[in-house]
Amino acid sequence: MKSIKTVAEITGLSIRTLRYYDEIDLLKPTKLTEAGCRLYDNKALEKLQEIMFFREMDIPLADIKRIIENPDYDKEHALATQKQLLISKRNRLNGIIELIDDVMKGVDTMSFEAFNNHEINLILDHALEPLGKDSIASIIKEYGSLESFRHCF
Repeated sequence: MKSIKTVAEITGLSIRTLRYYDEIDLLKPTKLTEAGCRLYDNKALEKLQEIMFFREMDIPLADIKRIIENPDYDKEHALATQKQLLISKRNRLNGIIELIDDVMKGVDTMSFEAFNNHEINLILDHALEPLGKDSIASIIKEYGSLESFRHCF
């Protein structure tokens, strides 16, 4: 079991953030000591890591909670999709950096391909495939449409 202070130190999150996750029922501590100190076991830390993967993609906490609590949630599928999205974003950013380098060198280029999100949209489509009708309906209700959901990425 790790104290909230130790978890904050190893994750880079603040104690306040971890307390907030507890308040919104996103990540509950495994145990509270008699003095009220929050303690986390390895299972809780695994869940925190999942949360941090989603946060790395700028997914709002309310959406993370909804995703993780969804009965159709498949952790392995989510991890594979997150990895694909992060690789695509990295590649996209590398393309933009290379374009900036070319422009700074005076290369006359009017390429806009580096700004294209097509690959990311394909990955999101793949991520939506295993979700049930209720989950898709929930996304549409939250974002207005699947297209609006895609624009978050």
